[in-house]
Amino acid sequence: MRIIRRRNKYLHNLSAGFSLAELLVVITTITTLMAMLLPSLGRAKEQARRTACASNLRQLGFGLQMYAIHNNGCYPAEKLCGNPQSVLTGGLFPYYLDNRDIFYCPSAEAVEPYAQSDEYGGPGGDSVINTDENWQRSYISYKYFSITRRDTRMPLPLRLCEYPHLLREDSPASRWLMSDWVRKHVPVFPHLEKGGWGGGRNVLFADTSVRFVRHRTPGAF
Repeated sequence: MRIIRRRNKYLHNLSAGFSLAELLVVITTITTLMAMLLPSLGRAKEQARRTACASNLRQLGFGLQMYAIHNNGCYPAEKLCGNPQSVLTGGLFPYYLDNRDIFYCPSAEAVEPYAQSDEYGGPGGDSVINTDENWQRSYISYKYFSITRRDTRMPLPLRLCEYPHLLREDSPASRWLMSDWVRKHVPVFPHLEKGGWGGGRNVLFADTSVRFVRHRTPGAF
């Protein structure tokens, strides 16, 4: 009889469930834990995207090296007008790189509105995310840098844009070859920090190293 009573008491307590106060305590605890964990999860996701972006640039660097081996030591020459990235995609894909995803940064969504806008020192109308239309137009997430250094023995063309940009060969360890999308007056970076502000961009240097750079203006093309 005593055993049956104890069992009934246990079943009664089990069926009673949580009180309202206990339930509120549980909800408060879960909410607090989520508030603590979500920023860490967000940072972890961005770190993963930054790492994937750096891998993309490293593969692009290897692709450019292979291109140069088969083209007398020269990289693709950037155009002075139109979309300069078309010489990059046309020169590397599909001969040296066969995956178009390599040309797109996983964090490009952060700067897409600024690429499309004409309010930040550019013509606007650009796009840096991975879509079929962008790929057909050679709109990619990365900037391919070079600098004009005209051979004075050659006459200037009638249209300046017909003369290609030539990449400088000195100081390869500090010479920017490619980077995440950049425009001078845009207030955010592709890889954000500190609650959506601050941050920086990944940069591929001419020695094929990739480093994360926090300063805003690229001055070593």
